[in-house]
Amino acid sequence: MSGANTLLGQLYEALRTAQPIAPLPPEALDRLEGYGLLLQGLARRQAGGERLSGWKVAFAGRAAQARFGLDEPVYGGLTAVMEVEPGSTVSFERLIQPKLEVELAFVFGRTLVAGDYGDEEILAAIAEVAPAFEIADCRWQGWRFGLGAFLADNAAAALYCVGSPVPFDPVRHACVAYHVEHEGVYLGSGDTQDREDSPLFNLCWLVRRLLADGHRVEAGQVVLSGALLAPMDIHPGTYHLHMLGTELALVFQAGVAPV
Repeated sequence: MSGANTLLGQLYEALRTAQPIAPLPPEALDRLEGYGLLLQGLARRQAGGERLSGWKVAFAGRAAQARFGLDEPVYGGLTAVMEVEPGSTVSFERLIQPKLEVELAFVFGRTLVAGDYGDEEILAAIAEVAPAFEIADCRWQGWRFGLGAFLADNAAAALYCVGSPVPFDPVRHACVAYHVEHEGVYLGSGDTQDREDSPLFNLCWLVRRLLADGHRVEAGQVVLSGALLAPMDIHPGTYHLHMLGTELALVFQAGVAPV
């Protein structure tokens, strides 16, 4: 327990100071230990007054899963203090070594408690869908970690930004096109229908996993689908995401350069 408390303290200090810490040996923490630390860290944040606002999918694609010997994604938690408003400015001073991810955000309209839910029942609980950016940030120096350490770091959850929502339709939103650019320069595009890691599949997986692990999924909480493009290094300027007939913008401002 003392070792866990020490590690959680180091991770919190890295977050507070925006300074990375030396990576652990890959075998230092296994998946169960990592999830245990992730949940302890979330509990500490909630005890400190933060509100659990949702969840994120990580390692959504098979290549990332294979790297860590997984046959499913993993998850992390989101709190309300992580959310930034669309069109706002994020300073590099509050980040360590950030990456930008393009995601779909699903907003729950009703609470799901422990039970056996089919895909249709899970999707029926979604009220809205919106374009989203996740700013992932790793507290392990150089993004070097084993699976357990990644989970202990709350799956690199740092900040997220949710754009204008639209009512969710499970048929229409099985196919969502997206396009992202930075200062007028094209960075990437795609269509969720063409992906092996469908956002709707990831959503249903996450709900079942959370319920199996003893969590409720609350009305109003958001789920981030997992990255739709490879995570991108972030540069100063404005990023624009075109999705769902709307545009989501987020500005990054140089201060102290990311480590």
